[in-house]
Amino acid sequence: MDKLVEFRNQIEQIDAEIAELFVKRMKVCAEIGLYKKENNLPIFDGKREEELREINLQKVDKKYQKGYEKLFDLILSLSKDVQL
Repeated sequence: MDKLVEFRNQIEQIDAEIAELFVKRMKVCAEIGLYKKENNLPIFDGKREEELREINLQKVDKKYQKGYEKLFDLILSLSKDVQL
């Protein structure tokens, strides 16, 4: 049982790191949104999204890529929402 508690503690630490990075990303996205509005640029940039997707999927072990792609697509969607 001690091993399970150890694993759960590790998960809680990882979740805290994910939350911190998510907030950090959303804050930058909000700044990007302001910049785009000030410069009359569209929120959606398909080419940039595809570049980000390719770059990020290469950082993930093949067995996790499908799940990471789903997560990354959600992150991109939330990033656009925060730019509105």
